[in-house]
Amino acid sequence: MQMSSGGVGVGGGGGSKVMSPKQVLTVVLVVFCALSFVKLLLLTGSSSPAAAARRGRASAWGNGTDVGDGGLAPKEAALLRSVVAARAPCRLLVFGLSPQLAALAAVNAGEGAATAFVTDSAEDADSARRSLRGGSAAAAAKIHQVRYRDAAGEAWPLLRRARDSPACRRPTGAVRRSGCHLALITTLPREVLDARWDVLVVDGPSGAAAGEPGRMGAIYTAAALARASAAGGREAVDVAVHDVHRTVERWYAWEYLCEDNLAAAKGRLWHFRVAGGGPPDAFCSTGPAQIL
Repeated sequence: MQMSSGGVGVGGGGGSKVMSPKQVLTVVLVVFCALSFVKLLLLTGSSSPAAAARRGRASAWGNGTDVGDGGLAPKEAALLRSVVAARAPCRLLVFGLSPQLAALAAVNAGEGAATAFVTDSAEDADSARRSLRGGSAAAAAKIHQVRYRDAAGEAWPLLRRARDSPACRRPTGAVRRSGCHLALITTLPREVLDARWDVLVVDGPSGAAAGEPGRMGAIYTAAALARASAAGGREAVDVAVHDVHRTVERWYAWEYLCEDNLAAAKGRLWHFRVAGGGPPDAFCSTGPAQIL
């Protein structure tokens, strides 16, 4: 049998055709894509974003640090501590509860300081009480366990409804009398709604998946409490919102805390300074941001 001069060819009769380099590359790409798709299906089936967020919160209290995407990065935690320290001793309200957030109770130390945490997790509440027990800040720290009614996936219908509702404009009286559906008046106790706050932090509820509780009401209520606390020529109120890389947190912060109030930003944390001035019937001096 005589071979062709090219070295590889088609034999007479029973030979098979050898694939060209282009064909080999195509097959490799198809196999790679198929394997990647199978891997994606396995990951999706075994770990949802909501489950991952729950695992991160549960393990955080075991080692004293936050785990996963939900925790504060070092530069974010440093900014938050500096905001609280600059106002301490002050009245501090925190939506969310983790070891990093609980540590703010110690930062807010001194005569007259008061710290309150709001969480929808019984496990986090119990862990925080054990962590704060015996500390100097324990007597001044209160933990309110609540239940949020709105899922993160409902953010846009809720915002469109709020824009059309006169009740959701800037409140002029007590926040607990607000008729806005975003206000957490049936969730938070009266002692929270009627108090004047110097610093408010929004890092809860989770909002990690469409079906999990979202932060729409927490951001709106924090903005309303900040406006009420700063009214009458009192000092501006500091409001921090975490996870602004997520669309819900970013848009609601722009809507109710306002771009012109942004004082500092580190990573996924925005720090606003909310004063008592501005339009009497609107949260922001500028018009609402356009949602594409």
